[in-house]
Amino acid sequence: PVQILMSTWCKSEQIEFVGVSFFSPAYEPKARRLLDSCSTLGVCCKATMLSADFLGSSAPEGSSEFRFRMIAMKPSFLLDQLERTQQPVVFLDVDLEFHKFPELFLYDSWPDGPRDVALFNFWANKTNLTARHTPNIGSAVAYFNQTYRAKKLLAAWAEAMEYSTNAQAPDDQVLDTLLNEGGWLARVSLGWLPAAYLRLMPAFYRGVSAVIDHDRSTPPGLNGHSTVKPKLPPTVWEEPVADSTAPV
Repeated sequence: PVQILMSTWCKSEQIEFVGVSFFSPAYEPKARRLLDSCSTLGVCCKATMLSADFLGSSAPEGSSEFRFRMIAMKPSFLLDQLERTQQPVVFLDVDLEFHKFPELFLYDSWPDGPRDVALFNFWANKTNLTARHTPNIGSAVAYFNQTYRAKKLLAAWAEAMEYSTNAQAPDDQVLDTLLNEGGWLARVSLGWLPAAYLRLMPAFYRGVSAVIDHDRSTPPGLNGHSTVKPKLPPTVWEEPVADSTAPV
């Protein structure tokens, strides 16, 4: 890292989760805006700046290769942050901004017990029950608990992102594929975050009182995703899990 920025609340002894981000120098103003909102609302947030040339001369900041490789790093980065912080972590894109304290990232916030993973599912608010329970993930906000199952899902996601055919595949679509086709939907305790946790304006969620805003700085309809379709790597072995809720 070139530098690590932290909100003032990371000095508190009452932290229950840590918001984590990584970014390149061009995004420093947005990262500082995110950190300011975290400090205002009592959230511990940590943003790691990587140098513009840390991937070498063939992939400078601003190139497509730089962007794809940064995206592919997300699950590995989260695994590293789980180990470093020893707290549940929430991945946050640096172009986010908090407007309210995110209660659903607290340990006892879910009505029927804590979750291994809490994700933003674009289809979770649909009236069709089949669609509602089908992951269509937006990975700009992603909560991972300090549990065995959460870490195993992150490891599977990291391995899938490193699979040769997925070098330029969107990270959220790779996660969708793992949950749907890879069977991970049945292996982890999942929670779907409500619309307020990733308000996307002006395209989605008008009238929603936002907990977290997502400022993509792009007009609606602009295709910012890669068109590469993810494929799952082959499963070499499986490991049965008995007690999956115990912290590790």
